[in-house]
Amino acid sequence: MPQVNVEINKRSYRLSCGPGEEEHVIALSRRIDAHASKVGRAATPAAEAQSLVMVALLLADELQEAEAKAETLASQVENLKGSGVGGAPDEQIEEMELAVSEMLDKAAAEIEAVVSNLESVT
Repeated sequence: MPQVNVEINKRSYRLSCGPGEEEHVIALSRRIDAHASKVGRAATPAAEAQSLVMVALLLADELQEAEAKAETLASQVENLKGSGVGGAPDEQIEEMELAVSEMLDKAAAEIEAVVSNLESVT
């Protein structure tokens, strides 16, 4: 099992992780360390434990906010699916593609007319 060295709050820790997870564990430890530096370096082991509890609370708060945003977005997606406004996304895409195609055809016809007029003038 792979092991990585991480530093949190100016202390090194050797941790085991799954194969291929080394970079992920290091990235997570950096995130924890960033929060630990905001809380402040603890001088005693008891204060360090309290600081790490504070870091855990900060991370839990971030997680809760992210979950709430994800839930809101999921709800919005469900509302859009259920609203029936404009049909299903695939149908909307097909309608947009058709409209763009018609505009391009019209533009091409106008360009051909202009070219035809220019050729007749010259």
